[in-house]
Amino acid sequence: MTSKLGDILGDGIGGVAMGTRVLNKLSHAKVAKLKVPGIYEDGGGLRLILGGTLKKRWVVRVTINGKRKERGLGGFPTDLLEEARRLAAEFRTAAKEGRDLADERRQQKRHAQVTFEIAFTAFFENRKKSLRNAKHIQQGESTLRAYVFPHIGSRPVAEIEAAEVLDVLSPIWFEKEETARRILQRMEAVFRSAILRGHRTLASPCIGVTDELGGKRRVAKHHPSLPWREVPDFVQRLREREASTSTKHGLEFLVLTAARSREVREVPWSEIDFENESWSIPAERMSETCEPHSVPLSARALSILKPAREVRNSDIVFPSTSGVPLSDMTFAELLRDMGCRGKATAHGFRSSFKVWAAENAKIRDEAAKSRWITRFQKKYEQPTCGLSFFEECRPLMVASAAHVCGGVAES
Repeated sequence: MTSKLGDILGDGIGGVAMGTRVLNKLSHAKVAKLKVPGIYEDGGGLRLILGGTLKKRWVVRVTINGKRKERGLGGFPTDLLEEARRLAAEFRTAAKEGRDLADERRQQKRHAQVTFEIAFTAFFENRKKSLRNAKHIQQGESTLRAYVFPHIGSRPVAEIEAAEVLDVLSPIWFEKEETARRILQRMEAVFRSAILRGHRTLASPCIGVTDELGGKRRVAKHHPSLPWREVPDFVQRLREREASTSTKHGLEFLVLTAARSREVREVPWSEIDFENESWSIPAERMSETCEPHSVPLSARALSILKPAREVRNSDIVFPSTSGVPLSDMTFAELLRDMGCRGKATAHGFRSSFKVWAAENAKIRDEAAKSRWITRFQKKYEQPTCGLSFFEECRPLMVASAAHVCGGVAES
């Protein structure tokens, strides 16, 4: 057949030499006139196969990692001769690099069928196993269905670009800031999952989105707090109030120590050192800091604790009737009942203490600030939580107790 085809096509005539091989043996006109079934070589491994039904198709033979393989390129005239030669050249180049272009294209086609929604489903089915909160599971899916899927849900996850992520988030970035940021986190998780599963080769399109959209200028929100001059009257009214002993004593202890609500409500007896007159809060119970913290206890603070220790029926210093820590609304409800709604919060007594210390206490500023570790730590090269100031803070807490108790700290 070779000699016959050579006679028909003029084998080697008009071809281009490539080493010892000859390329471009065929022409478009010759290919169009072929009527005899057979294999017609164009050179460089490219060949046209004419079947018994006279249906024509292009194939290229390449050697990949020492193995001879034949790869289909398509039909004729849908894929023209010039296109067949171009594709054959791509296959030869890939083969020299040890790559099988046909396998790569099959994978690309398969990945192109993996949309963002499909990638999310695959990711989320696995993630749900580690989520215990049904509300978080529902929110994770509903927010993406509401804000993301209508835009890029049907787009191949491999092809989504950063501009598309920006289009999704821009309308809600400031109007629904918290929602937008959570959506961005969930989208980022889906893209990371797609990359790990091989459905995407490009980097995550979420990179740099936050910088591009920018941050909303935040206005500091302060907890309502009583003026420090009104705190003694408040404490007197608190002692006279008909309320649970744990609740009243817990709130007064909070005022005396300038501690956070949760730190007081959950304090166990193991953190109280009566011998050294101190309260040691471990790192894991400190808000937004990795350091433990020690609070000097005034005489009044100790006088609240000692009777409770004698009748203790719980490992918690200020337990509820069931022996567990007071709820996070306990102090808020007591303040509301005392007419302080909108005027003061439990956390606000930290501010009252700070202002009193700034205006009255003769103590180094750093020592006073050490009572607000998280509020000030970002303003110092060395966070104040790394400095105890414990002994300097003791006279501060004693003086504060005297002020709070109307000048008699032991009362």
